[in-house]
Amino acid sequence: MPAPPLLLRGGRVIDPAQGLDGPNDVLIRDGRIAAVGPALAADGAAVLDVAGALVLPGLIDCHVHCFNGLGNAGIDPDLLGVSRGVTTVVDAGSASCASFPLFRDQVIAPARTRVLAYLNLSTLGMVVGPHFANLGDPRLVDPDGIAGAAQAHPDAVVGIKMLATANTVGPLGFQPLRRGRALADELGLPLLVHVGESWGDAPALPIEQVVELLRPGDTLTHLFTSQRGGLLDASGRLHPAVREARQRGVRFDVGHGINNLSFAVARCLLDQGFAPDTVSTDGSLWNVGGPVYDLPTTMSKLLALGLPLPDVVAMATSASAALLGRSAELGSLAVGRVADVSVLRLAEREWTAVDSVGERLTAPRELVPLLTVRAGEVIDPRPAGAP
Repeated sequence: MPAPPLLLRGGRVIDPAQGLDGPNDVLIRDGRIAAVGPALAADGAAVLDVAGALVLPGLIDCHVHCFNGLGNAGIDPDLLGVSRGVTTVVDAGSASCASFPLFRDQVIAPARTRVLAYLNLSTLGMVVGPHFANLGDPRLVDPDGIAGAAQAHPDAVVGIKMLATANTVGPLGFQPLRRGRALADELGLPLLVHVGESWGDAPALPIEQVVELLRPGDTLTHLFTSQRGGLLDASGRLHPAVREARQRGVRFDVGHGINNLSFAVARCLLDQGFAPDTVSTDGSLWNVGGPVYDLPTTMSKLLALGLPLPDVVAMATSASAALLGRSAELGSLAVGRVADVSVLRLAEREWTAVDSVGERLTAPRELVPLLTVRAGEVIDPRPAGAP
């Protein structure tokens, strides 16, 4: 049964895809956006006063781990999704081609949040943790299996995830990463590539060689990592090869996580004109209780670092939709779209933001979820575990 008609009255609508930023109403009918504009007639819809709130296209968290019950990181997608103001989450390689049918049945199907996913390049996926060389044996990459899974689930699979870390590739070095590059080219899928040597003490893979593998439409995640193998050289300067990668169309994502958001690194990169393209949590059981908490908290940390609100909203809406190749369906309140809406309050209050290495930053504003509309259904937020 479709959700009843709803009119969100009087909020500040920010929709970067449509160039909207100002007071507007949003009318929802039959689970879709029916109209956006000032002083809309209710026309029989229930009216919800959201004056003073931000009314945004449904937020997209383009890097989470939500294979609940697999390994020790997976979390219920709704805990990171609709219960915290986010309408779409994207699992970053928890499932492999071997486990994706289970992921579809046990995670995607029952979730109220829309769930998309990257296939892990390794057939192990995240059955074992990052301390294992998941790409350290050529037999752990199954090109036919990955191709079959991508072709069987085109509505859910958005690309291939691989970790460019010495611990993951083991003695094979760049060989499995080159196989991932070739397979992505063959299948016409983008890559999502993790950098940051959070585990082990082997020499980091050179970032210059990692970004050489990336093509337009690929994404490097953890750009603000302070772990070895990050984007900065020993003197704190951005590697020229990284800037060149952006110039040819590679995207750069926050991917906060338990290990990979450093305020100090963020300030260095922002001072050098290198802001993120997208914002994501890398949310999992490891960090939902802190320091990550959820996407609105991570977005609030970017505000505290000086990024403008409209830019941060774009990172979590239109830019994330483009990264996923889903701009025609996600990231906007355009009339006719599925009614995915995030309503947040921009609270003018001081709170203490904490990064992945323990640095504390006094933040003057905080984004607080008020309600989520998913396909026209109104969902109230769960109590925040945030500071």
